[in-house]
Amino acid sequence: MEDISRLGMEFGQYVHQVTYDLLTGNPTPSSLSEMEEGVRQSMLKLAQYLLSDWLALQNDRYPPDTHPCRCGAPALYHEMRPGVLLTMVGRITYRRAYYLCQACHQGTYPLDDRLGLRPGELSAELESLSALTGVQMPFGQGSDFFQRLTLVGLSPQSMDKATQSIGGEMEQVEREWKAKSQHLPELAQLERTGPPLERLYGALDATKVHTSEKRGPEDEGWRDLKVGAWFETEARPPEEPDQAWEVQARNLTYFCDIQEAQEFGELVWATGVQRGATRVKELIFVGDGAEWIWNLVAFHYPQAVQIVDWFHAAAHLTPVSLLAGSTTAEHHQWLRQARDDLWNGRLEQVIAACAALATPGRKDDTAGKAVTYFTNNGHRMDYPSYRAQGYQIGSGTIESGCKQIGTQRLKVPGATWDKQGARRVAKARAAYLSGQWEMVTARRVHLPVAA
Repeated sequence: MEDISRLGMEFGQYVHQVTYDLLTGNPTPSSLSEMEEGVRQSMLKLAQYLLSDWLALQNDRYPPDTHPCRCGAPALYHEMRPGVLLTMVGRITYRRAYYLCQACHQGTYPLDDRLGLRPGELSAELESLSALTGVQMPFGQGSDFFQRLTLVGLSPQSMDKATQSIGGEMEQVEREWKAKSQHLPELAQLERTGPPLERLYGALDATKVHTSEKRGPEDEGWRDLKVGAWFETEARPPEEPDQAWEVQARNLTYFCDIQEAQEFGELVWATGVQRGATRVKELIFVGDGAEWIWNLVAFHYPQAVQIVDWFHAAAHLTPVSLLAGSTTAEHHQWLRQARDDLWNGRLEQVIAACAALATPGRKDDTAGKAVTYFTNNGHRMDYPSYRAQGYQIGSGTIESGCKQIGTQRLKVPGATWDKQGARRVAKARAAYLSGQWEMVTARRVHLPVAA
């Protein structure tokens, strides 16, 4: 209590001094904005002083002679040493006890270990908030925005590192999920967690990311960022395709990675186990006609209902319609009829209409390609049956995920990413969009101490 009283008195004197300096340093400000900026700067100084004092109170008045070392031997008290912390109130200095082990010759700071302090690095809170900015905008813009908002200076490189650290932590979470999903006792325990869902949707897609990884002289470095989503919804598809579509996704979680399909399938399985996909009463996957998507679904979730997104399917009819007749009216008439047949489940008529316009042997045989597409995916296009059961038949949720994760954040003008950086920033943004930010950042409040 004596130390608290003394530091409280000192802080009171400092408050008085800062207030005096503010009011006398600029007695006639030109605007309220100038006054606000002065008050903010003064509050930052007070916050730095207060945090430094609070840390000082965490030290023992008389440090013990020994402290357990990580190797198990007793470390001996050596001295009080200064440290520097980069925090949400700026750069502060503090002092804490330093112990040196005579057995392994490693030093330790008990206070740093206890509070998760990171001398010379961003504090956990500063890392979290700077990374939160980094998942929203390019690091250069984010650095300027962050300083204007918080008055704490942070370089674009530091924001990049913080964002990747959160993405790296999400990678570790996913590794743990993968291990649990392959471990039968863990899997059995997850299976008993709560009642099964009535219906769960899964969706997979990919978007392009420009990376510095080139596999040959003609490779420009564009790589597939594969994105997945799990969600629930009670919304039903419209009665007619031209009516308004509403998905109203609930409990939406995204996951993503830059890797080959088979490896990505491990993440599809692990995240699905976490969401209860193995025990849900109805599991529905919606996607375009990409072969890798349906191979993964069939392998990991053979019980799932497979639905090709209506809009992707209908889009294959538009270029074929340009081959029907010689006038715009004839094109439109063909397209209206083909779309109506597709919507109402008359797939044989759709295939026949396309086949009649095919030109076998030509590289630009648009109609022939459409025939192959509808033939290969016909069992995923029973739209009347899906609508009758209230299934969503549009992939807007996953397309939104690709846009928010890939297009809006990674496809910024002039950006070329190293592969790991792109992966980790994408994973950090996916965690934010999925409501997993607090779960991930909480794991970094007390980082393991390096040996």
